[in-house]
Amino acid sequence: MNQTSGMKVLVTGANGLLGSHVVRVLIQQGFPVRVLVREGSNLQALDGLQIELFKGNISSAENVERAVKGCDFIVHAAARTSQSPSGIVAYIEPNILSTQLIINAASKFGIKRLVYVSTANCFGNGSKKHPGDEEKPFLTWMKKSGYAFSKWQAQQMVLKSADTDNMDVVVVNPTFLIGENDVKPSSGKIFFHIVNKRVVFYPPGGKNFVDAEVAAQGVVNALLIGKKGECYLLTGENLSYREFFKKVAKVTGQTSVFFPLPRWLIIMMGYFGSFIEKVFRIPVDLTLVNAKMLCLENYYSSEKAIREIDFQQIPVEESIEKAILWFRNNNYFEK
Repeated sequence: MNQTSGMKVLVTGANGLLGSHVVRVLIQQGFPVRVLVREGSNLQALDGLQIELFKGNISSAENVERAVKGCDFIVHAAARTSQSPSGIVAYIEPNILSTQLIINAASKFGIKRLVYVSTANCFGNGSKKHPGDEEKPFLTWMKKSGYAFSKWQAQQMVLKSADTDNMDVVVVNPTFLIGENDVKPSSGKIFFHIVNKRVVFYPPGGKNFVDAEVAAQGVVNALLIGKKGECYLLTGENLSYREFFKKVAKVTGQTSVFFPLPRWLIIMMGYFGSFIEKVFRIPVDLTLVNAKMLCLENYYSSEKAIREIDFQQIPVEESIEKAILWFRNNNYFEK
């Protein structure tokens, strides 16, 4: 896309881990940025940034239209990302309805391009030798994950708008994000399972870890040079949980004892978690679908993004170092 200088970008979910990095990259590249955040949101991740702050509800058509009006582009990163509860009901309003409202407003006000931040789980995973890519379909059993299923439905809505309404949309699908400014924290919780722990338990599976700052640059690249109607996986390194935890231990200089958790135990705990959630209506972190994910090789490839939007990758050790330093400087770890 050409002649983008001075064009305003609306970023939803701007106070989150990825969103805050997207805002930074946009500002560095000269874009005026408006952010849409909920009233009372923690804005620590946006401290010191020159932004236009708009407070409103992403599930309100009126609020969304007011935020979109006057902008040229949209990066829609706002979503409920928790893995619990497992049912989809809790995700309909923040993930599906909000996306439809964004699409409607983008069409109404002639937005030049909408970039939708989805998730890698909208595509089938693979092994290290044959990682998942944009051609692998959404896994049917993942419909039992309210988060993944809601993001897949929203992604289909966005892609459909490119066909039926001729909207200029691009989808990005980041994997597991690690990095600085994880204020909540969200994915950064993984570090709390190992840092300052003498004994570390790890599941048999693995996942792809991507640097939040690198992923944010990928989002902006998709905005600038992505192909209309295309999806781009934004990935880093494919690592087993054991490999990742070992790298964290090396970065922190700690000596820990590592114990594998057997698959049968994790699956059994998942069954129990799903039972508790179903019978007592109590959200739990480890349901059967989440247990299965911990036991799988959730590996993905960024070949398409590297080829088409100049996506760059960095060693995971660099991402771990940045994240650990930020958490330590902000006193997240127990002494």
